This record gives sequence, structure tokens and C-alpha cells, in this order.
Amino acid sequence: MAEPAFSEKNDMTTGTPWRKLFFFALPIMAGQFLQQLYNTVDGIVVGNYVSEAALAAVGSCTTLAFLFLAFALGFGNGCGIMIAQLYGARRRDELKSAVATALMLLGGMGLAAMLIGLAGARWFVTGLMNIRGEELITLSVTYFAVYSLGLVFQFLYNCIASILRAVGDSRATLYFLCVSAVLNLVLDLLFVAVWGWGVTGAAAATVIAQFVCVIVCFAYLFGKYPVFRFRKGEFRFSMPLCRLCLRMGVPMTLQQCIVSFGNVFMQRLVNHFGQVTMAAFTCGLRIENYCMIPALSMNSAMSMFTGQNIGAGNVERVEEGWRSGIKIAAGITFLIATVLFIGAYPLAGLFGVAGESLEQSVDYIRTISYLMIIFSVYLTTNGVIQGSGDVLFASLCSLSTLGVRVTLSYILVYCFGFGHRVIWRCIPIGWICALLLSYGRFRSGIWKKKAIVGGSDSE
Repeated sequence: MAEPAFSEKNDMTTGTPWRKLFFFALPIMAGQFLQQLYNTVDGIVVGNYVSEAALAAVGSCTTLAFLFLAFALGFGNGCGIMIAQLYGARRRDELKSAVATALMLLGGMGLAAMLIGLAGARWFVTGLMNIRGEELITLSVTYFAVYSLGLVFQFLYNCIASILRAVGDSRATLYFLCVSAVLNLVLDLLFVAVWGWGVTGAAAATVIAQFVCVIVCFAYLFGKYPVFRFRKGEFRFSMPLCRLCLRMGVPMTLQQCIVSFGNVFMQRLVNHFGQVTMAAFTCGLRIENYCMIPALSMNSAMSMFTGQNIGAGNVERVEEGWRSGIKIAAGITFLIATVLFIGAYPLAGLFGVAGESLEQSVDYIRTISYLMIIFSVYLTTNGVIQGSGDVLFASLCSLSTLGVRVTLSYILVYCFGFGHRVIWRCIPIGWICALLLSYGRFRSGIWKKKAIVGGSDSE
């Protein structure tokens, strides 16, 4: 009998592609929703129970946190692609060693990120993010310093989530995020609304929820999959597999860093317009992230679907899956965009913003809502490119979307005197550029030759 990691249920190399993609992506979408809810709760609680300045500070720090998480996401996804292709090729003997190497690599990076965040909190806030005003600086430094304590847990979570998605288990992350989101909500209300700890309480709630989430992750991974249980002397670091992780992870991390640095530069531009726009941008961005859920989920599903099928030599199946993935992602995005466009005012109002901040938030939400369909098609296509191992080109696509958006925004604001609306109206222009690049690469067929593993050592 096959071990659970090789069960037919988790195998994406057989069965109807659209069904495999849809039911693989569905738990990821639910998990993404919970993750966004997780982030939204901080904003709603802080905005309503502390102040608009606190909301602006938390929003700016969230953008800063994603710069650190770029490494967790990039190397986690890189390790996941390696494991997915090993799984598809049925190279059972290397899976356990690959998992051990990935956990040690990401755990070490998480500890380093935690120490850097703690030591450099003030410089990141004032120097990198360009936050001004003593109240905003104090709130931001306090929030980010406490938040940094949980970075090691976020690295480990992303590693385990990538491992499980690589072997076809997308439901697990939903379970983890359910626990984390509920705990975060309860602790946020307790620490901020009841005990009045302000931004410190919001950050502490996040760290505690992340710690509990990682404990649940490890319990599930080792409890559900006997193939990943380590006997004495088996939990060893493999340099060859580490190099393979780095080969996949470095380009993926560069891609995530490009996105994060782009967001940092955009946040600096937002901060240029002051507290009103900072609060509005925080609100609009949190709501925009809900519309991104189908695209991000299908990107992950398409990447693992491609990885497994490339490893198994089923290239034609990948193309069929790509067509189905676009229909699913674009259709669900359209439905969410409709809800956001119609409900923009009440949704923005949840964050406690009013007046000009509310009007700017609504303009942001309605501007990008339906245009998010372009983003969904781009990310689904890029999922094929990533999963095949063609990660350098996938990074180029990310560079294009952020490069165009950031450059155009800065030119229009500082050279031509345009106002704050430029910040969100340049977003879809970057998406169009990235879509053209990724679609061209897909049609070229170059990605079909990028497999990093092959063959089978056991059936």
C-alpha cells in the first residue's frame, strides 16, 4: 500500500484537470481569506479602538513586514517546487531529506530575520519607510519591534505550507489558518479593546497566534504523513538538496523581494501625502487583498499542478490545466470584484475611517476592483512558468509589474504634480505589462524544458 504522501487523492498527474485544480485551490482560497481576515482584524480593531494614526502606523508596518516575508515566501515556494517535482517523479528516497533541509534552511532564516527586525526597527520605520511625525514614528517602531518576534514562526509556517501543497495537500493550511485567525481575533479584542494595550497588543496577538499555528503545523505534518517522520539520525542537512532549494528559491525570493520593495516604495509615496492618505491606503489595500485571493490561490495551485506533471512528463496536461485555471480564477475574481465595487463604502467604513480618508479608500477600491481580472490571468499563467522551474523569467514578470507601477507613479507625482489617485491608478498598467510577458513565454514553450528533476526511484 502506498504511503499517504503518494496517495491518489494528492496526485495531480491523474484525473480531470479542472477538478483537480478547483478542489486543490478551494482550500487555499479559504485559507487566503482567513489570512486576509487575520490582517484585517488588526486594522479594524486598531482603527476603531485606538486612533486613525495607529491605523496608519499598522498599515505602514504591514508593508514593511512583507519585505521580510519575501524571503519566507520565496524560499518556501522554491523548496515546494523542488518537493513537488520529486513527488511527481516518485523519488521517494529524497523527499524526507528535502523536507529536513527545507525546515532547517527556513528556520535559520527566520531567526536571522527576527534579530534584524528587532535591532533595526527604528531605522526601517524612519529611514526606509520615510514615516514622519513623532506619534506615527513611536507607534510604528513599537508595533514592528513586537511583530518581529514572530518572524521565525512565519518562516516555519510558510515552509511547512509549501511542503504540504507540494504533495497535493492544500486543505491543511486552511486548518492552520482557522486556528490562527480565531486566536488572533480573540487576542486582538482582549489586548486592544479590553486591556487597552494599543498597537503593542495588536502585534502581540499576531505573534502568539503565529506561534500556536506553527505548533499545529508540525503536529499535522508528522502526524498525518509517516513518510515525513524522522527517526534518530535522519533529520540531517543535505548540501546538494540545499543547493537545489537555493537554485529554485533565490529567483523566487528575488521575485518576492521585488514585490516587497515595490510596495515599500509605494508606501513611501503614500506617506508623502500624509496621514489621511496613509489611513485610506491601508484600508483600500486590505480590501483589495480580498479580490486577489482567487489569483494568488490559482497561482499556487497551478505551480504545484505544473510541478507534479512536469516531474511525471505530462506536459500536455499542463496546458489543459492552464486553460481551466484561467476560467476558474477570472470567474471568481469577477464575483468578488462586484461585491467590492457595490459595497465599497460600508466595507471601508469598517476600519473607522471617515471624511476624506473614506472617500479616498472608496476611490481606490472601485478603481482596481474589476481590473483585478487582468491580475488573475497573469498570475495563473505565471504559475505554469514557476512550477516548471523557469523561475528566473517568473521573476522578470514580477519586476516588470512593480517597475512600471513604481516608476510611473513617482514620475507623475514628482515631475508632473499629480495627486494621490495616481498611486492606485497605475496598478493595472503594471499588470498588463506582466501579463504580456508571461503569456508570451507560455506560448513560446520554453518552460517545457525547465524541469529540475526527473525519473523515478520507486513506484
